[in-house]
Amino acid sequence: MRRTLVFILAAFSTAGLAPAQFGGRVGDTVLYMFSTKGAADISVVPANTANPAGTALQIRDPFQQTVEPFGPDFPGESRRLLHTEASDNFMMIVQREGIVSEHQQFQEDTRALIIKGILRLLPPGRAPIDAPAGFYSTFPKGVDFGPNFPLLEELSFLWTPFPNFPVILRAADGFVGPVVPAGQIGIDYVVDLGKFVALIPWVGLRTTYPGVGWPDGVDAKLVEKDTRLGITVREVRIRGGRQTPTFRVNANTHLAVLQGSVQIAAAGGQPTTLNQFQYAFVPNNFAITLTNPKKLNVVSTTGQ
Repeated sequence: MRRTLVFILAAFSTAGLAPAQFGGRVGDTVLYMFSTKGAADISVVPANTANPAGTALQIRDPFQQTVEPFGPDFPGESRRLLHTEASDNFMMIVQREGIVSEHQQFQEDTRALIIKGILRLLPPGRAPIDAPAGFYSTFPKGVDFGPNFPLLEELSFLWTPFPNFPVILRAADGFVGPVVPAGQIGIDYVVDLGKFVALIPWVGLRTTYPGVGWPDGVDAKLVEKDTRLGITVREVRIRGGRQTPTFRVNANTHLAVLQGSVQIAAAGGQPTTLNQFQYAFVPNNFAITLTNPKKLNVVSTTGQ
């Protein structure tokens, strides 16, 4: 994976990162769908399905949320909190260009997807490793990481069950976390666990769930399923002009736009448009529809 990152970054820099880094094409809507506290099964339901009383979509623009600095140990980092409840915290992390984030240790399991910028990792005594947008990282509890700094301002979506902020603590130089395999350091371990989401194949939801109303042009890819943590992480792609049937997910679901825009509507409700990096919290079993408003005459395949 460490060598792969270098080749991927070079190839996508040449091709133009915007449509390629998350596996979409021009005109596609690509969504990040992070589900937790449930099985995360996707079910098509009637369009007139009534959502539970007292529940609603929560729409957030990360750039309109309160800026919360990490503190003096990490002066270049801040968060925009998007949702918090017991064992379920989702946020945007901002790392300012060129400011080093020192060696650190994670206090709890954490997942992060880089959505903008390039993060340069600095393994001591070795050449740096550059992680671009589209790199999905697994941080086990206790792992050490860093130092690192963004070559370009870095944005990421981060999830953790940890209730306190920040989830990282400054670690002494030379410290290696107890979960790191012998002969490695934390940077090596995290990079080896990581995934570049563009390389995961798309599968048409019409193929995954046949005969229930999914149209061509709505596809998904499974990024991670961790039964211990109770998380399921997907990307969803909607081709231009396509709309999902009314559906719900059997889990809390954090939904964010990675590419393009999407119209999201509660079952029977009016749509709201979300643009790139905007966010919606969808409560467990809350029925919605999703539409890519860009009108393109594109014929979808189920796996490309």
